[in-house]
Amino acid sequence: MNKTQEKAFQWLLNQGYKKEDISIRQNASPAFTASDGKKFEARRLYGAQIIFYSTQYQQLKHHPKALILVFRENEEEPFAKFRFEEISSLPKSYKGIDINWVSLQQDIGTIRVSKKTKERLQAFGKMGEDFDKLINRLLDKVKKNG
Repeated sequence: MNKTQEKAFQWLLNQGYKKEDISIRQNASPAFTASDGKKFEARRLYGAQIIFYSTQYQQLKHHPKALILVFRENEEEPFAKFRFEEISSLPKSYKGIDINWVSLQQDIGTIRVSKKTKERLQAFGKMGEDFDKLINRLLDKVKKNG
């Protein structure tokens, strides 16, 4: 087990689980399964972010109730706890924690715009249209009109 998994294991023991009640799969997600069926995944907080790799996401999406335990470097108690289903929509941040989804959204980038530009774009938008569709529709219109 890595240090973060060791912290999670110790935390589970402190919650009343016995060693024999916890199944550990170090190279799978979620890494811990308790005898009562509850599942747990440990994440280390790097600065303000946690990291999920594509294979971890693919495994965790089959366990939406798995509890994600986020640990800071020098703390033994989780800094944050939440169910995977709360972040399964791939948010960039959640509860003040940045989430880095590595290799999941390779075809998606980020554009930073001012509040004024955002408001101007929204004025051109149609009901329910996301910014990606809106920007592509506007670019098509510009291209068509030369």
